[in-house]
Amino acid sequence: MGLKGILLIIEGLVCFVGFMIIYMGIQKKKRCTEPGIAQIVDIKRSANTDDKGNKSYKYRPVLEFNVGTQKIRKAAGVSSDKSKAYKIGDKVNIKFNPLKPKEFMTKKQKTGALTGGVMMGIAVAAAVATLIIA
Repeated sequence: MGLKGILLIIEGLVCFVGFMIIYMGIQKKKRCTEPGIAQIVDIKRSANTDDKGNKSYKYRPVLEFNVGTQKIRKAAGVSSDKSKAYKIGDKVNIKFNPLKPKEFMTKKQKTGALTGGVMMGIAVAAAVATLIIA
């Protein structure tokens, strides 16, 4: 197997990962059907440092809501680089999985279709280029 074959395998794997991102996001959206209202009870801050040593931060709300007698407390699947994007005490509309309430989505949370689609598009374009050029 030459370089062309190795490149095509890598491009195929990237395409598959993009497909799985889309598929898993759509499946989660299908499972999370029960509407609810959660409250922001905390905000998690995570730091990232680039290769030049510059720090940036992401802020992720921790939500709390009740399902029957069960209290669910979990970080949301969305984040922001703005420190004032979320305020403790704010209410957030969510949809949760009635069979597994710890699985939920906020209105702002995306399924990953754009990310997966871009990955697949780049992988297909790279595969075509590999076939034409190599």
